[in-house]
Amino acid sequence: MLFLISSLFYAQQTEEELKNILYDIEFCTSGSKEIVKIENIITICRMNSYQDCIALGYLKMANIYNKNGDVKKAFYYIDKVEKENLINEKKDFEIVLYFNLIKSMLYYGVGERVKALQQMDEVYEKIMEQKNAYYTYLINWQYAGFYNEMGKTEKALKKIKIAYQYSKIYRENKNNQYKIHKTQLAWSYKATPYLAAVYVDLGKFDSAKIYVQESLADLKKTNDKGVLYFTLFHAAKYYRTIKDFKNVQHYLWICKKIANNHFKNEAYRKPVANELKSLYEEMKEKDSAAFYVNELLNIQTAGEKQNDELKDIIDKKEDIEDKKEKKFSQRLGWILLGSIVIGVLFIFLFGNYYRKYKSRNPDTIDMLYLTPVQECIFNEVIQLAKENNAEFLTRFNEYSPRFTEELLKVSPLKISEIRFSAYIYLNFSTKEIAEYTHTSVRTVQTKKYNLRKKLDIPGNMDIYVWFSKLLK
Repeated sequence: MLFLISSLFYAQQTEEELKNILYDIEFCTSGSKEIVKIENIITICRMNSYQDCIALGYLKMANIYNKNGDVKKAFYYIDKVEKENLINEKKDFEIVLYFNLIKSMLYYGVGERVKALQQMDEVYEKIMEQKNAYYTYLINWQYAGFYNEMGKTEKALKKIKIAYQYSKIYRENKNNQYKIHKTQLAWSYKATPYLAAVYVDLGKFDSAKIYVQESLADLKKTNDKGVLYFTLFHAAKYYRTIKDFKNVQHYLWICKKIANNHFKNEAYRKPVANELKSLYEEMKEKDSAAFYVNELLNIQTAGEKQNDELKDIIDKKEDIEDKKEKKFSQRLGWILLGSIVIGVLFIFLFGNYYRKYKSRNPDTIDMLYLTPVQECIFNEVIQLAKENNAEFLTRFNEYSPRFTEELLKVSPLKISEIRFSAYIYLNFSTKEIAEYTHTSVRTVQTKKYNLRKKLDIPGNMDIYVWFSKLLK
């Protein structure tokens, strides 16, 4: 009965009105009731061929499922948008933007940073052309978040300053040039606490204080739980720097309550647990610190499972695309075979051309053994190595999971020696290793010598050759 009443109501709305209803569904507190509501709207949109509305409904559901920790469902609805060809240049640009941002967020959540940034890069120039304050705010805010987590704090500051500037322009809405939606208006307040957080990370506490106070004052203008979580979490980081532990504890407990009630995603729960652990360690409350150490392990275990599921989904999707390409290749093969039967001369010319092409490209076949995901991880590992990033060894072990295990079978090595070995395995020269690790060439040569002794590498064998044979 309720379905019939709601369906009758939605059936009387235009596509633009239905899209406005979808935009205004509050993200933070959304659950099964909101999912049913969105499904009803999609049903009506399908009956009326409202393609933009269907796409927006799927994206909204993907975002809610991801927030609630159901990655499979999130990726399922992103996939439906693509399979039903609901995204193209003729569509409402705002929907195209959301598609790229949500897909980017899913990739980033599983550690695919290169792909995550590529998804945003695809629409960045078009956003600048649109001259829409909310779009500009939104993508720069997401860039800032990614860069800050990657340790590129100066880049994050540049992006979040742009986001902060345009969030204010959007809220002012001079001459009523923008559509103002309740949820979007609330989200625009997230730029201020994030700007404070970046200043904290840079050690600029006077600047951080200004934006912490502004963001706390902004809470009077919205009752959005997501904004409350975001504001108090970053305010707590600032108050820890001035040793105001009472406020820190109060704010983090509120954040924990919001995360437990409204978010199941690791991205919301883990930072709070980590901050509480650090707080209690600083306050020398060992039992409380130990509790959050255990909670972090539980969250991380659940997060790893979720990431594995998403990777499986991505890999399966790529397998399907590969199969499609193979089928196309097979059909093409039959056409070529027919051409061969008809004309012997053609096969001779084609074969001659292929041999020349192959001789000019000896590495082409080797590249076929790398999946897009592996290639993406490899590129990221190289980049992390060049940056001497603390996450380099973690990502390298994901790229080459047997490396550390096989190395330790030869000799017990320290973490720093395993990390150094990884640089050699990736074929970086002595000069490059010295440059990337900010040490001298002589230091690198000494480390190589010590490593040879520990691993008992014969004097007549090149160390790079030895490492290249380690996993064979």
